[in-house]
Amino acid sequence: MSYSVILPTLNEAGHIVKLIEKINAVFFELHEKFEIIVVDDNSTDGTDRLCNEMVKVHKNLKFFSRKGLKKNLANSINLGIEESIYENIIWMDADFQHPPDFFKQFYKHKNKYDVLIFSRFLKDSIRYFEKEKFKKELNENQSVFFNKLCNALLYKDITDYTSGFICIKKKYLENYQLKGYYGEYFIDLIIYCKSKKLSIIELPFIERERDSGISKTFPSISFRYLILLYKYFFCLIKNIIIKVFIR
Repeated sequence: MSYSVILPTLNEAGHIVKLIEKINAVFFELHEKFEIIVVDDNSTDGTDRLCNEMVKVHKNLKFFSRKGLKKNLANSINLGIEESIYENIIWMDADFQHPPDFFKQFYKHKNKYDVLIFSRFLKDSIRYFEKEKFKKELNENQSVFFNKLCNALLYKDITDYTSGFICIKKKYLENYQLKGYYGEYFIDLIIYCKSKKLSIIELPFIERERDSGISKTFPSISFRYLILLYKYFFCLIKNIIIKVFIR
């Protein structure tokens, strides 16, 4: 088996070097072929400079910059997929909230499923929030509510519709492009996988708190979050219509 790990970045200078080194260590332990693809989305903190330096050291590391283009998480991941060479695609957050040690779970289930998703909302999953605890608990409650709504209205065997931590065989993405500005792309992806009758498993994991930088999802309890929530609901309603009336 072989893996292409895609890291979409936006101002992750505080994490990216350690994360790349940790991913290397995990895959060397698994004795599997792999590559790491960093796609930067207009960072201003020197993330691109650090990645360019690391490319000189790690032969399995590729770096692409979307400098000058409109920020878009889905398009960053799409670029990583286009540039990947291996049969399994993993993408994850680049802030260490998605621990690379859990790649071993992907490896354990590698021949059993087409799609493996790490869910924050399974019984054995753990989420750590100590910094700015009140704000994060409020956002967490809203996230739980939205995902439960998706679970009730779409597919009951999926608990995390905005995970962003996934492994999928590349062949299933050859004629598919992720769509959406931020996390709503993941809802569309799940609907697509279901429509193709791909086998999906969710796995629990420990989501760690970022130790530096600012969350790209919920930087504050603000109008920006309400816009994001609106986009999620719009995507949900669109997919309910597709599920009920078209497919």
